[in-house]
Amino acid sequence: MPYKEIPYNKSSYNPIEEYAEVKTSDIHGLGLFAKRMIPKNTIWWHARPKDVLIVSKEQFLTLENSKRSTLIKNYIHSLLTYSYYERELDALIFCLDDSRYVNHSFTANSGAAKDETGFRAMALRDIQAGEEITEDYSKYTLCSWLTKYKEYFDPCCW
Repeated sequence: MPYKEIPYNKSSYNPIEEYAEVKTSDIHGLGLFAKRMIPKNTIWWHARPKDVLIVSKEQFLTLENSKRSTLIKNYIHSLLTYSYYERELDALIFCLDDSRYVNHSFTANSGAAKDETGFRAMALRDIQAGEEITEDYSKYTLCSWLTKYKEYFDPCCW
């Protein structure tokens, strides 16, 4: 059932500022790491409107079908790399804050909040200070209109 209202964080504070920082990752490039211990079930990321860009199916398909310069190809690559699909909106959520650096692990320590409301991430177990914050991308909802870009969303393709 689609959201009646986008479940943004209505405060001026995003907990990611307190809990996480970007560092070099042993998994891939840059990663997001716990600044301090994050207790199990703690919401460590809750996006405000300024933290994400919502790209609708129509917007993405317009971009995809347009003439592509190198810059546009790179933009599409970045969009697909740093976004996740939100089924309730039938849209891509492009993370503008440091949450975009969460890497994949099949033994993830972070994931969707218990009620599965989007725009939030929760510690699935205690995450120790200095530990990389990871999510299991295979648990993300797949987008039917992005099947030709499977390599961006399906860990089995990497």
